[in-house]
Amino acid sequence: MINIVGLGSSDKDGLTLEAYRIMKNKNKNFIRTKRHEAVKILEEEGIDYESFDYLYESEDSFDKVYEKIVDRLIEENKKGDINYFVPGSPFIAESTVVRLIKATDDYSLTAGVSFIDHLLNAVKTDPSKHMILLDGDDFNIHNVNPRGDIIITQIYNKRIAVDLKLSLSEVYGDEYEIYLVTDAGLKSEKVYKLPIYKLDRMENINHQSALFIPKCNRPVLGDILDSLEDEPIQNNIDIDELIDSTLENLKAIASLNREGLYNYREIFDLIYKKSSKNRLFK
Repeated sequence: MINIVGLGSSDKDGLTLEAYRIMKNKNKNFIRTKRHEAVKILEEEGIDYESFDYLYESEDSFDKVYEKIVDRLIEENKKGDINYFVPGSPFIAESTVVRLIKATDDYSLTAGVSFIDHLLNAVKTDPSKHMILLDGDDFNIHNVNPRGDIIITQIYNKRIAVDLKLSLSEVYGDEYEIYLVTDAGLKSEKVYKLPIYKLDRMENINHQSALFIPKCNRPVLGDILDSLEDEPIQNNIDIDELIDSTLENLKAIASLNREGLYNYREIFDLIYKKSSKNRLFK
């Protein structure tokens, strides 16, 4: 059995009682990274463990790191029950856990308090009104819906901050204010409210940094379609011709964005303004 256990996202005081009991069950302990405040309790109580930090230094991609972690855990489990501890909660931004449960059925899961709880507490926001969780290291601007709150994790260096700044500016504009939260739930927690263009200028970005982007009223495709609901119905539409012409227009929009002439945000704003204006003056 592989006991997959969340360490919570703060220090040892944030451990669940169940996680603490598993730590002391005499199984061999593995930890994805010892860069976590809760690991100190293992050291304080003299409990042996092995971390996988060395793989992050020796491998040239995260995929290889995750693959080797999973392979090692599967092999160790053949010798007997083991414990595998991860920051936060096992299913929140933990790629090794996803891979591990695909590779074996011999596991149990123990949840921890995730960083999301502490981040939402830091920015004082209720997530029940539509929220999206995205990975900054595997970010795609097309997954962004500005009508909902967004949390972006894995903002652990300036390269990711620069990429996010450029992408988010296309949707929200340079001046839109967002929150950078570092060390959520720890005594060192910092919350910065800043315009998007300043994101890559922040100095204390680390492996426990995340973004919170409040929802805004920027037009999206649904708004454009809503503005056209009262348009006259055409009964003789050729669907193939419609699809072909739509694809050509989408290619043109993508080309304008790629060449830097207009970004997607500007184009959608212009389309929405024109469709709304046409509706207003009918």
